[in-house]
Amino acid sequence: MAIGRLFKSIWYALTGRAHEMSDKIMENPEAVRGAYEDIIKDKKANLQRYKGAIAQLMALMKQKQNSVAELTKEVTRLEDLKTGALAKAKQVASELQQQGQDPEAIKIDVDYTKCVAAYNDFSSTLTEKEARINELETDIQRAQNDIDGHKVQLEALTRDLKTIQEEQSEAVADLISARETEEIADMLSGISMDGPNAELGRMREIREKAKSRAEISQELAGTNATVQEDEFLAAARSSSSSDEFDALIFGAGQTDKVETSTPTPEKDSELPV
Repeated sequence: MAIGRLFKSIWYALTGRAHEMSDKIMENPEAVRGAYEDIIKDKKANLQRYKGAIAQLMALMKQKQNSVAELTKEVTRLEDLKTGALAKAKQVASELQQQGQDPEAIKIDVDYTKCVAAYNDFSSTLTEKEARINELETDIQRAQNDIDGHKVQLEALTRDLKTIQEEQSEAVADLISARETEEIADMLSGISMDGPNAELGRMREIREKAKSRAEISQELAGTNATVQEDEFLAAARSSSSSDEFDALIFGAGQTDKVETSTPTPEKDSELPV
């Protein structure tokens, strides 16, 4: 029992994974287009077979209609023959009566019996033909009803095929739009920008390292000290030029001077002797 459940679990897991992979593949627009093409191809083939079956029913119905037409002509001919046989029998009977024969003698007359036999044969054949016509007409009506129903079904299947063809275009367009929308959303949310962001961070890190190495190189080569000395000399020249300029404009009295007081040495105090 435990082994059976284990195999079932493995089978369900594999089946679920296969379904998941299949669904993932079917999210591809081209895969969906191909799947729809297969469905449309099968439905077109079914429609063609259905049309062939309906055409065969219509051909059989046409044959029965032709049979009815031929039988109708035969019935008309038999009715004429039947009428002719009856008229001939009356003529023979009239002639025999004029000859003085009684009805019993007339009934056994050869010419009269031929007319009677022909009349009866035409009547029985006519009855059979009429029965066959009625049977064929019933079959034709039933076939016509079936064909009408099949035509309605065929129209429904044709509309369904057209709907599937339109659905194919819509499904492919929806998948393409959904994929592009998802990609745009991922880009905006940064999901798809992990690679570029990492590259940008790496470039910034390289830049900072390069700047740090340059600063260290300047310090080791004494560049900073030289730069500071140049700054001090520039400041001194600027200050001297500014003092000279102020003296020319405002006079020497306006020039700030720094007075230094010289301390007067104190005399040794004389101590009383």
